[in-house]
Amino acid sequence: MVNDTLPLPHDMPAPEPAAPMPAAGVPARAFDGRSTRPQAVLLRFEAPTLLVLEASDPSAPARSYPAAQLRVGEAIGAAACPVRLPDGGTLWVDDTALARALRQAAGGVGPVARAIGSWPAVLVAVLLLVALLGWFSHSGAGQMARAALPLVPERVDREIGNRAWASIDGQWLRPSRHTDRCRALAERFDRAAVAFDARNQLPLVLCRRTAEGAGFNAFALPNGQIVLLDGLVEALTDDQLMVVLGHELAHVRERHGMQALLRQMGLLAVAGVALGDFSTIAAASMAGLQGLSYSRDAEREADAGALRFMASAGLPPRLWAEVWQRFAQEEARGGGGLPPWASSHPPTEERQRLVAPGAKP
Repeated sequence: MVNDTLPLPHDMPAPEPAAPMPAAGVPARAFDGRSTRPQAVLLRFEAPTLLVLEASDPSAPARSYPAAQLRVGEAIGAAACPVRLPDGGTLWVDDTALARALRQAAGGVGPVARAIGSWPAVLVAVLLLVALLGWFSHSGAGQMARAALPLVPERVDREIGNRAWASIDGQWLRPSRHTDRCRALAERFDRAAVAFDARNQLPLVLCRRTAEGAGFNAFALPNGQIVLLDGLVEALTDDQLMVVLGHELAHVRERHGMQALLRQMGLLAVAGVALGDFSTIAAASMAGLQGLSYSRDAEREADAGALRFMASAGLPPRLWAEVWQRFAQEEARGGGGLPPWASSHPPTEERQRLVAPGAKP
């Protein structure tokens, strides 16, 4: 007796016989590419043609597709196998035997599926993704923000600043005790700002105090408004306050507020891609920490602008060191500043080491 079956190696299991296909067809779900609503269908594979019948009316004319025109994906685990149709629709096939037959008839697994199944390719893809995320986090977000900034009308800055000021002034601040001095200082600063650059849109300088006390700080809003808190006004001379105003003017000129908003949008998007649905809090924290790094860079840029403003206004170079010495004293009284990585500003010691124009290093 002749046995015409080829012998199989001992370590290769014999292929399982394909289960017979039901006469009516194999149940599947179909999407037409225009609606998200699935449609129940029955599939019959009569090589080399796939027939798609309506499950609600199997006697209706079937749609036929040549197997060579199908794009059959790779099923992962117990998930259904996607089959892309030439008309733009998609079938989701749960029957593994039918999916295997369609894949073979369509020419096997595509290049993307082969890459997904290759560990070296996956490793390279992961490394490239990590490198891309690292670049974007370190410098790409800043470059994106600077490139997008000219596309954002300045009226958007003004609107954001106006809304922010309405909330801040109404909830956290109180009228200043130094209105007359602040008004005179603002007039002096306006003249110096125009002399520094006639194109400057003169910011509005206001003095306020916090609800809890005088407050030792100054800040600028995207609408060009600069606020000096009473604690700072009481601690510094008018010349020293001009240095602070020069720093805040640089924030306004460079539109740092809008840049920060654009950067944060990009960083949040990248953090969401990196962490997926794992944790919204983790994604926000990751973006927030990297945003602090960009904020420190913006402060350094504003410091450089303040030094140029000092030179234009004829302010003595010693004022720079005096201002930051006073900030260092205030920090020490409050128990010290934050660690550099957790602060939105560079260390005060670093800022003290900057040399004002005309000063001796």
